[in-house]
Amino acid sequence: MNPTSSHHRAFLTTDYLTQLISLLKEQGFAIADILNQSQLREEDFQYNSRISPMQYQQIVENAISLSQDPLLGIKHGQGLNISSHGFVGFAAMAADDLGQALSLAIRYARTRTLLADIRFHKEDDSAIIQVNRLASMPATFPFVVENIISSFIGVARFLINQQEELSAVIKLTYSPQANPAEYEQLFGVPVLFNQPHNQICLPEFLLEAPVSTANAISRGLAETECEKLLAQLDHGQDLVTQIRYRLEKMQAFPTLPVMAKALNSSPRTINRQLAQLNTSYQHTLDEARREKAIELLNMDSISIEQISINLGYNDPSNFGRAFRRWLGQSPRAYRKTKA
Repeated sequence: MNPTSSHHRAFLTTDYLTQLISLLKEQGFAIADILNQSQLREEDFQYNSRISPMQYQQIVENAISLSQDPLLGIKHGQGLNISSHGFVGFAAMAADDLGQALSLAIRYARTRTLLADIRFHKEDDSAIIQVNRLASMPATFPFVVENIISSFIGVARFLINQQEELSAVIKLTYSPQANPAEYEQLFGVPVLFNQPHNQICLPEFLLEAPVSTANAISRGLAETECEKLLAQLDHGQDLVTQIRYRLEKMQAFPTLPVMAKALNSSPRTINRQLAQLNTSYQHTLDEARREKAIELLNMDSISIEQISINLGYNDPSNFGRAFRRWLGQSPRAYRKTKA
């Protein structure tokens, strides 16, 4: 893996997966099994590089399969300390109060990951952190949600020195994948399932809780670094992100001229900008198709012929050839391995 070129086509810093891999290795699992089918090697994690949603999803799937632990996302999130979040963590740690810390963390969250869209708003007497899906990864999204929420809870407790009890309620959009009591025991707060949104709900007054490590100079330095990272994203990676976001919204795989029009640009401009990032529109389209193909193949109710149509292939054999190129096996063979 080339850390430089992959940086612009990927969504997630390897920092977080490095710590997940360490957790699994401590439990006795082999690195080859953890990285199986991800097209990554252990040395790829020596760089502060980024990986694609598909690579992230594959490693998380491997981790859950190996550990047989549906609550692994929570436990991994608990193992992250504030420095695990780089300059974002340092900015939050130097904030004046919890409200400012959370605002900074959420403002700069996309410098760390673009797997989820994290929002912060107030509603009645509550302050709400909401986690929305951004990348297409339904199988592992509960891991992502629980990982993010667990990490936010841990950071909040650290910042205001409230290690035991934190007045909060967690809401999840899905059914529990383990005993609900285990969720509450790990999170340390009540957990509600099958809710409209994935949220942490805090009492608004808690936002005024002072941060014991507040330091205006340190915060300014950390924010400056975060702004640099945001500028890099806006200059480069965001074009790929915008295309991926449009593909999600369209639920289709349009030609370059159609996409260019949707982005108020021209095919020539998009080709030039993507070439500067060592990628292309076709490559971005293929990555999105591959993710969607895997998502649909995990749904037994949809035939392979229908999947090929959904992905924009007129001939199922063309889909089959593309899938073999992506994963080295046919769609039918892949579906059997996941059955």
